Amino acid sequence: MADEWWAQVKAREVIKSLKINHPADVSIENIAWTQGALVVENGLRGCDARLVYTPGVKPAILRVKRSLSPAGKRRFAIAHELGHLKLSHNPGRPTECAEREFHSWYKDQRGQEVEANIFAAELLMPESLFAPRSQNSVPSFETIESLASDFQTTLTATAIRYVQLCGQKCAVVSSQAGEVSWCWPSPKFHHWINRGKKLRGNTYAVDFFEKGIATQQMQEMQDVPIGSWIEGEALSDSIREQSRALFSYNSVITLLWIEH
Repeated sequence: MADEWWAQVKAREVIKSLKINHPADVSIENIAWTQGALVVENGLRGCDARLVYTPGVKPAILRVKRSLSPAGKRRFAIAHELGHLKLSHNPGRPTECAEREFHSWYKDQRGQEVEANIFAAELLMPESLFAPRSQNSVPSFETIESLASDFQTTLTATAIRYVQLCGQKCAVVSSQAGEVSWCWPSPKFHHWINRGKKLRGNTYAVDFFEKGIATQQMQEMQDVPIGSWIEGEALSDSIREQSRALFSYNSVITLLWIEH
């Protein structure tokens, strides 16, 4: 099975071969065609995208739901399925994916889906283009949303790419039903937030689940006790938190930042 590193390598091979040097060059349907996949709209039930291919037979058929929106979500779905193709996942068998797979960033589960997501993120947000726009910036969802607009990508994928490349002590945390679903830390964020951890009342993320505060996504970075997120840390110390409600996933995405 390909690992995270191999998924990045395969995406970078595509980027290099097509001489992509600007976000506008990432035309995902055209890229898919150059890699042996024909993007076809509709013809789907019960999923958002489906890949059907037989090794040695071209083109592979990559179907995507016509109603899938916004554009960032549609682009990510196509790039995700292309990742399955380039990583030789499930040859000869249909691969069907929907929101659950596109939102799968927990490395110990559904390994192929995580790998396809990593491929998609690298393809849509090449490190050579993304890193200069993110390094040494002040972590915030405003910064991430601006990058998502530039690269036409989803908030979640852009947030993960941001913490990978910004050079700050930060992490992205996804929560559902008041519990942590997964955590993706930056290389400098030397802490781990366990999957299944119940959100504490002194976090802003828990408000979405306990109070249904729809305006939570307008919140700016705020100081909260670091021990409310990271076990073993003193409540007297602080960490910066900013959260966004993802209503279509019934989840919350949180950006954490240790400023010093």
